[in-house]
Amino acid sequence: MHTHLLARELVARGHEVTLFAHPGSDQQFNLAPIAVKENAGFLTYTRAIRKAIRFADLGDYDAIHNNTIHFLPPLLAQGLGIPMVTTLHTPPYKSHRLTAGLTKQVPNHHYVAISHFLGRQWQPFIGDDYTVIHNGLDPDAWPFSATPAPGTAIWYGRFTPEKGAEYAIAAARAAGCRLTLAGPISDQHYFDSLVAPELDERIRYAGHLKQAELAELVGRSAVGIVTSVWDEPFGLVFAEMLACGTPVVGFDSGAAVEIVTPEVGALVAKYDVRALTQVLEEVEGSRVRQHCRKRVLDAFQVERMVAEYESLYRRLISLT
Repeated sequence: MHTHLLARELVARGHEVTLFAHPGSDQQFNLAPIAVKENAGFLTYTRAIRKAIRFADLGDYDAIHNNTIHFLPPLLAQGLGIPMVTTLHTPPYKSHRLTAGLTKQVPNHHYVAISHFLGRQWQPFIGDDYTVIHNGLDPDAWPFSATPAPGTAIWYGRFTPEKGAEYAIAAARAAGCRLTLAGPISDQHYFDSLVAPELDERIRYAGHLKQAELAELVGRSAVGIVTSVWDEPFGLVFAEMLACGTPVVGFDSGAAVEIVTPEVGALVAKYDVRALTQVLEEVEGSRVRQHCRKRVLDAFQVERMVAEYESLYRRLISLT
């Protein structure tokens, strides 16, 4: 989504964008297809990335934006005649730490963190010379709803232990809310053990919905619940819920505090179901839905994100 929105908005701003990506990607872009099978091995994937960067270096480009979650591209930046921007989307995995140390002094390479929280995680490895650019979303894809159904809550995401759906279920049941769950079942054993036994007339699973269907469901909900128990590098789900006007309660995980202010929701310590239940009961009806929408329009619109990247590109190009 990040790559797609960035490419789309840069084209809308008049830039020529070549997307080095899977051949099945959106054909509206100038697509340089890099074919890699879904279950390709590490070496195959690495060779494909190297091939893409070699092609890019031979082209008439002003900059390369590396949006892969792979250690190799920053290592190749020094051999390029143009600047490279690498967006950091994940914690500093062990395989990336050495790369970070080797590339933090490369003059034509620059790191971007998607949150201040993530930047602080990476700082010991990349140093202080990085930029924070929060993720953005298209507010038209998450339309505002002023009239939710009272007593309803929404949780969505991948069904895996780190997303913590069982905590949302426990809090909603204790608070007397009707909870709808949505998302792909990525860990069947987890779903069968901790989610499926809890499903009834008040706790229901809506399936893996299309984006428009999910946005409609979020807009109809009185409150959103986010219960990640790992430290989210950003937490786009918070912003998506707020864009629909839906106030959010959840665990204080990773960068959540950079998105959720007291005016639009409430955060509690991870795993604290009792505190989550309390704020769930308090937040519904006490937060103005227009304020939730405004929070996203002011801070997390895709236009703002792309403008910041565009400014960074220009600065780096001027230094090369």
